[in-house]
Amino acid sequence: MKPIIIKYKTEHGVRERILLFLLGEVIPIHARLYEKRQPWGLRMEDLMTYPKGTLGRELGMFLRDEELQPVPKVERHDAFHILLDFSTHIYDEAAMQFYLIGNGKISPFTLGTAVFAGMMLPDQWGYFRRQFARGRTARSIAKWNFKELLNENFADLKKIINHQPVNNPDLLEKLAKFDKI
Repeated sequence: MKPIIIKYKTEHGVRERILLFLLGEVIPIHARLYEKRQPWGLRMEDLMTYPKGTLGRELGMFLRDEELQPVPKVERHDAFHILLDFSTHIYDEAAMQFYLIGNGKISPFTLGTAVFAGMMLPDQWGYFRRQFARGRTARSIAKWNFKELLNENFADLKKIINHQPVNNPDLLEKLAKFDKI
């Protein structure tokens, strides 16, 4: 696996730089824990070829704007960012883990990141609690296969997560199958 590059912007304080460093060290370990998970085999440029309005295209634009490439075996992490409206700022990276725990995605990585972020960023506890509560009220996405959703309507996916009605029976049927897994 090639090394993960996380940009250490100068405006980050010491706490944030420590968290960014640790994330850079943990992501490859996380990928190794999921050896059986198949990488998507897609680069940002591949995602940019998906039709406008799809999850794939939105994901490609996000990665392009952030100057990133998907990390093999943990590609879904970037889908979480755009579907759940979290930036790549360190506070949002941490808050997203709280959201995911509240949403039912419990893993050593999400738990570890949340615990460590909670200890390192006590001034953000209120934000983290709100995101945990937000995750609890949203439709669970823990079992979704995001690679199979790349051709799906991005706006519909966001609405479904937030319990808003959509007129897309094929998508609703696909998501129902994921929920049964």
